Amino acid sequence: MPDALMADARPPDGFAEVTAWDLSTSDDLARIRRELHTELLARGQVESALLQDLQDRVVLVVSELATNALRHGAPPSTVRLLCDAVACLVDVTDTAEGAPEMSGGRPLGEGGYGMYLTARLADGVGWYLDTEAKHVWARFVFDGPDTDHRAAQGAVPGPPGL
Repeated sequence: MPDALMADARPPDGFAEVTAWDLSTSDDLARIRRELHTELLARGQVESALLQDLQDRVVLVVSELATNALRHGAPPSTVRLLCDAVACLVDVTDTAEGAPEMSGGRPLGEGGYGMYLTARLADGVGWYLDTEAKHVWARFVFDGPDTDHRAAQGAVPGPPGL
């Protein structure tokens, strides 16, 4: 049985918007992925393995959330990057009314595991509705532990059947 993420999980306060992108097509998504790397480097962080891990995690999560927005909502959607001194947050909006689901019970290769992946790669994830759109967000700490360390500690369980 799919699990919905908890509703009205608003992101933490204190983040300032760095940039926002309109998302209507998969071509937009390709451009957003490229520009995200540049924006994350501009955050003043020293080039390091942790920064590369952060960039990879953010881009992968944005890809998952934006693909869901394109698949389940009507354009345009928006992808926003927000930062504070120690973390960044991505916020993807769409017009779909349903809650994001933690799909399970599907054979591998049939999709539906994007929210599990998001929960595993981010340092926090949630969603909420406002008067105009559904927001799905993910938070990433700049010097947080890498993905292998997070998985080894069992920070987020894997999907059913894996």
